[in-house]
Amino acid sequence: MRFAGKILYILSKPIPEELKVELKDIVENLNNTILVKGVGKPELGAKIVSYNVVNNNTIVFNVVSGRRVKIHDAALRARRKLAEILGKKYRIGIRNIILEDVTIELEGEHKVSLKIPYVKNIEVKEGKTLIYLSTLEESDVKKPIIDRLLKLLYEKEQRLLWGGKAEHWYLIKQSGVKGKERLFNEDPNKILEEIGWIKRFSIGQWIYTPPFAYLLNMVKNLFLEEVVKPLGFEEAVFPKMYPLDLGLRTGHLRGTINSMLFAALPISYDIAEFEELIDYMYVTNKAPSEEVGKYVKPPSYFLCFAQCEPFYQFFSKEIMSEKSLPIKWFDHAGPSFRWEAGGIYGVERVIEFHRIEVVWLGLPEQVVEIRNKLLDKYEHFMDKVLDLEWRWAWVTPWYLEQEGAVVEIKGIEINKPGTIDFEVWLPYKGPREDRKSWLEVGNISIHGTKFTEPFKIKHSKNKILWTGCSGFGVERWTIAFLAQHGFDPSQWPEKVRNYVKKNPMPKPVEAVTYPTTDRGKKKLEEILQYFGRQS
Repeated sequence: MRFAGKILYILSKPIPEELKVELKDIVENLNNTILVKGVGKPELGAKIVSYNVVNNNTIVFNVVSGRRVKIHDAALRARRKLAEILGKKYRIGIRNIILEDVTIELEGEHKVSLKIPYVKNIEVKEGKTLIYLSTLEESDVKKPIIDRLLKLLYEKEQRLLWGGKAEHWYLIKQSGVKGKERLFNEDPNKILEEIGWIKRFSIGQWIYTPPFAYLLNMVKNLFLEEVVKPLGFEEAVFPKMYPLDLGLRTGHLRGTINSMLFAALPISYDIAEFEELIDYMYVTNKAPSEEVGKYVKPPSYFLCFAQCEPFYQFFSKEIMSEKSLPIKWFDHAGPSFRWEAGGIYGVERVIEFHRIEVVWLGLPEQVVEIRNKLLDKYEHFMDKVLDLEWRWAWVTPWYLEQEGAVVEIKGIEINKPGTIDFEVWLPYKGPREDRKSWLEVGNISIHGTKFTEPFKIKHSKNKILWTGCSGFGVERWTIAFLAQHGFDPSQWPEKVRNYVKKNPMPKPVEAVTYPTTDRGKKKLEEILQYFGRQS
């Protein structure tokens, strides 16, 4: 990222000849001190390449600068030094600063909206993107919107150079190949639909009949009893529909707005205002979305895949004492939502899904310790409870990826802010060596101050507070378990078999037309015999 443009200093009095002569030394001093201070490499700072005086009361600097001292920063840095010299020696003040003809140069080709304040024009040529800004005055330069604009442009540039998540995946631990022979390699998604335990409801939504709800609860309850509750986490209930400003504070709206669902309020609570639409639907027996859309306000809420956001909102502006820490909660009430577009498949990639969200708040050493204890419990759960083939990977932190921030991973620092993904092998998708044969079933993150700072969560003694979270996608864990172990409980690990013995499988739906195929009915009968032997 490079900058070029003019900085105009409008003075309170005409410029005396003595000052015009001294300008050369002033510029040289600025270039060697103020404009490169703290930048490391000079090219990351700013430089006045030429100067002149216009209208006898305006000093004009033609400036180029790098990303460490952006042109508006250079204007303010130079102003302080100029004001000191002009005030003491010449009794002249600076009335205003104006930035003209400012150009920002980015490496690569980028899309930048002309609706963004201060963006006048955009040009792409020779592999670079040039952004031309409108004239800025001192009041504009001091607004945070300029810093946010420049941060956005820098992140666009770095993201293009940096690449995606797949390029920043580091294997840190794995179970290795389990020794036993694989007796099952079918797709459990297809079997579940075929035997009628799940039924399509809408795009990315399913109705789970009692038998599949039983399997989901089996995996969920085992996780709660083996991992979450032994570590002292207590249940809370979080909203699942968030106001838009919450998404701005967490960063999700900036980073992954394309994965959100949105909710809108009706235009009125007066039913009479909907009479025309109601009459139309009554007569036509249709509810056209275009017409319904006329009767709702613009979206004011979003439905998010991240389930932890209300946790930070709850503690926003609160002051925590030493004895109140750490806070350890979990939530598994209600569904979460993610728009998967073309990625929807079975119940492993859906729009509406269920998750146990584990969240914690504390001092940095507490947050790290809790994360490490959770990792130990996760390994126990994967190995000793579900007996899965699994692997863990250090990846781009989800909260940085989802908010659009750009952070390059340089090695692995396990006790620093970051994310570990949990992946499980799906035999029906192919060999272990094929990355597409692995399913991400959850993750665990240390956020550092990512959320405590914007939500102003404080410590009574001004100590730093961190947060952490871990998401357990119930559908994905269940599919992963079935993909490796099949539907015969006699082949399941001991703790899972014991659950089945204590908690009988509920009766499935069996009707003349359901399941819909003879193959499905035969398969259902076979699976029910498996479970019958466990009772």
